[in-house]
Amino acid sequence: MEEKQFIPALRFKWLTPLYDFFISITMPEKKIKQVLISNANIYAYSKLLDFGCGTATLTIMAKQSSPEAKVTGIDIDTEILDKATKKIKEEKLDIFLLDYDGKHVPFQRNAFDRVISCLVFHHLDTDIKQTMLAEIFRVMNKDGLLLIADFGRSKSWVQRTLFNIIRGLDGFKSTDANARGLLPEMISDAGFENVAIKTRFKTMFGEVQIISAEKI
Repeated sequence: MEEKQFIPALRFKWLTPLYDFFISITMPEKKIKQVLISNANIYAYSKLLDFGCGTATLTIMAKQSSPEAKVTGIDIDTEILDKATKKIKEEKLDIFLLDYDGKHVPFQRNAFDRVISCLVFHHLDTDIKQTMLAEIFRVMNKDGLLLIADFGRSKSWVQRTLFNIIRGLDGFKSTDANARGLLPEMISDAGFENVAIKTRFKTMFGEVQIISAEKI
């Protein structure tokens, strides 16, 4: 069986258990995710996918914001999904989690009304970014909404410099498109329309942008 190729949370497997704590002390995680969820306009009985759900912090917040929504999370890292499963059980929530191969989103066309993702795309090489955006477009319903929170090119040279810390940790190749501000253009190239940066957050490791896009 072909081994999955991916960058673990915090790059090294032994650091993965510290991911939630690290994120909580280095950036306004909850605020970013709350704004992302608010812009996603999740409605009752909608079908939502959290792409690259990690430890399921965002997934849980999405479910709590709209309890009647059908929420699914996928991630390539089975170890981090084990941690997500424990958190979901503690919250006693009905959320479906699934691991995937990093190449194909394992759902049929038009399976979701909303797709959200937070701090995932800067881990992916440019060609994988393009593939995953095309896959997300495929599994999204017409009139669906995509919300991505991730690092982007800031107007502030300080924020651009700070992002180099993350680039050194996660790899300059995978973060290149983010550093150049190409993610909105790549989302458009995947077929999405009305692509816009809704909000910008200055953090200790560079500017995090919330990008929205529609499948018309």
